[in-house]
Amino acid sequence: MGNADDIVASLKQDFIEDTVDRVDRIETTIDRIAGGMDEAGPGIAELRREAHTVKGLAGSFGFPLVGAIAHRLEDYIAELTEINDLEAASLVDFTSWIREIIESGTNPAADEETRILRSLPTRSAKADEEGAKDTAVTANDKEVLLVTATAVQARFLQRELREKGFRTITARTAVEAFETVVQSHPDAVITAAVLDGLSGIELIRALAAMKTLTNKKLGLLTSFDAGHPDLEGLPGNVAIISNRGKQTADQLAKFIDTMM
Repeated sequence: MGNADDIVASLKQDFIEDTVDRVDRIETTIDRIAGGMDEAGPGIAELRREAHTVKGLAGSFGFPLVGAIAHRLEDYIAELTEINDLEAASLVDFTSWIREIIESGTNPAADEETRILRSLPTRSAKADEEGAKDTAVTANDKEVLLVTATAVQARFLQRELREKGFRTITARTAVEAFETVVQSHPDAVITAAVLDGLSGIELIRALAAMKTLTNKKLGLLTSFDAGHPDLEGLPGNVAIISNRGKQTADQLAKFIDTMM
């Protein structure tokens, strides 16, 4: 057993050292792009790769919060086309937390996880419209988890919610959604009915039963009518949001109004 424990400890130490090196590279790349020394396009692509690698490995070595922060960093970077000084400062909020947690050697307690995640920068609707000329803002507004495997659908939902001042976080699968709910305690969840693996319909049933989401707003984005057999017995706290053209915007607006 001693040898096995030694191997695990060695691998964890290798991960810690590798992640510190990655954070160093991320921060250097951010600085070089903001300073005009590197082109934004290739530099931002490299940032996404580094964040994705950290996200994929962190949970395996006992740092689920680092994985969650890297996930949010990856999502944040995905929408960037350039990095100015203010954007650079926002990005370093992510890396500073990753570095602090990794160097401490332990993952924070659950309540601290939620506090840290809620403190991270989020992009505003104005920034999206102006192509990142207006930096992201760190706010304590209500946070909505969006679960969809479709990037176009995610961007639409994010835009509509951000225009109303909500923070957004994303998940592509039911597994990611469960992990995010446990760590982030979102104020509302909207899931697409069609997901890889567990369907969004079954996901929303499971989420509705979670104590963490008691009295929270839940929405199901679907092309099915409310009376469809697949939606039979859906919990009463789940709102049906049509996925059919103009109806989507109208019904999403009504859902958002219930959170205001």
